[in-house]
Amino acid sequence: MSGNPSNDTPNISPDELYTEPSPTSDSSTPAPAPEPAGRDGVVHTSDSAGNSVDVHYDEDGNVVLVEADTDGDGRVDAAAAPTADGGSMVAQDIDKDGTVDEVTHFNADGDITQVDAYEDGKLVAQIRDLDGDGRADTIVSDTDRDGRPDTLSVDTNGDGKIDAVAIDTDGDGKLDTAAVDTDFDGTPDVYGQDIDGDGTVDIYSDGTDTYGDDPSTQHDVTNAGGYDSDLVV
Repeated sequence: MSGNPSNDTPNISPDELYTEPSPTSDSSTPAPAPEPAGRDGVVHTSDSAGNSVDVHYDEDGNVVLVEADTDGDGRVDAAAAPTADGGSMVAQDIDKDGTVDEVTHFNADGDITQVDAYEDGKLVAQIRDLDGDGRADTIVSDTDRDGRPDTLSVDTNGDGKIDAVAIDTDGDGKLDTAAVDTDFDGTPDVYGQDIDGDGTVDIYSDGTDTYGDDPSTQHDVTNAGGYDSDLVV
């Protein structure tokens, strides 16, 4: 994964109305299990709660997409699709406005690895569990809603609390200011800022010393808190 987040909202066909399957002519005879017919077949069914569900199959009979109407208004508001690594993605229109609000990524074991948040069809935040412990540890967000991530928040020690934050303060797509809580007491201890945009810190403070243009040890602010430039889709 690399580059900036895509602004293309996953399509879960929010305007497609469901067509209920026709009842069988002989109600005393159990209906056979539905089989997809032809290329890209679709089976209309329902779940245990009575929600309408469309199951899409490819030409080999593999499920490629499941769409559901979870509130009974006749419009798709949730969809799930398998991923190449054996996991899956689930998209939801939480506020029922016809656009995706949240996409949840699951690995092959069913564990959540990432949650993407959307506003008005644009990706505004990604919450990830990079160490696989079941808790979110990395958040990349677009706080100014310009289509590019500008804030990185990281839990570096796995205690469930954010302790490193890096920000793009000038909107050039590069993180230039960082604060880190090195002793994990909830208060930042180390600060750094790249003023001239060259990728190295110009102003640094760790509570004991502050230096300017020529620090004895160069700190790369773009890597504060374990930042990975390829983190965002």
